Amino acid sequence: MAIHYYDLFSSQWSSRNFGDDINPFLLKKLLNPSILASDDVCVIGIGTILNSDNAERVSQYRHKVVFSTGTGYGEALTDLDDSWDIACVRGPNTAEVMGLPPSKAICDGAILLSDYFDPLAESKRSGIVFIPHIRTHWGVGECLRPICDDLGWRYLTPDIAAEDFIEVVRSASLVITEAMHGAILADTMRVPWIAVALHQHNDFKWRDWFLSIEEDYRCAFVLPKVWNPKKSTVGRLKYPYQKWKMTRLHRQMKGLPENCTASLSSDELLDRKKTQLREKLDYINRTYSV
Repeated sequence: MAIHYYDLFSSQWSSRNFGDDINPFLLKKLLNPSILASDDVCVIGIGTILNSDNAERVSQYRHKVVFSTGTGYGEALTDLDDSWDIACVRGPNTAEVMGLPPSKAICDGAILLSDYFDPLAESKRSGIVFIPHIRTHWGVGECLRPICDDLGWRYLTPDIAAEDFIEVVRSASLVITEAMHGAILADTMRVPWIAVALHQHNDFKWRDWFLSIEEDYRCAFVLPKVWNPKKSTVGRLKYPYQKWKMTRLHRQMKGLPENCTASLSSDELLDRKKTQLREKLDYINRTYSV
């Protein structure tokens, strides 16, 4: 398939990750089959993957087409030859770093998921969903899950099937998320969301996303770091301190819905951004289909 995304994550860690998995799931619906089967054209898809390492991985393609991708990890791309076609990038930060005109900054392509999964009416949504970054889940999931259970929240990990992840988010009344694509999915499903930072946070890409939806940057950096219990002498010695930190974490998580202003882009802006993305997809399909 001629889509480049962070598929190395699955092979390296033997785990799904929703923010990566949505590429084949969504772009197969949006791109002409001849592009997907092409040996000459590669579409650089959804994710924070515009860097020199990934440029090297797609160097064999005659045409590299960027669709709604972002920068934020690794060495940014600033000197691209004629084989690169930047249809659009995620947000203004990415456009500025790459030396692109502001018109190239539209939004993350994942907002088009609501074209295939209808947002639910507010009366049909209920409950709070907490989404950790996948690496946070690996590191402290054993601590976070029982806290969420005690608070009556749904603990949602990014390593489940994309359809199941989408269904849980679209059914929630509020999403509290460390995973950025949890926020992006919630926004397009019209579910208010709160961004938090526990163990994993990339300030650049989060600000890029907030700017793209014309929202003030808001992220709760109040959650203390904890760790999964370790069955060792050191782990047992540190347990009283860990228990104290979990008590603090429980209290701060409980206060998030009341103490933090939830974000949600306007209906008008979301419709406009989706229209602009569809126009870029029309361009890609017209230009590179055979």
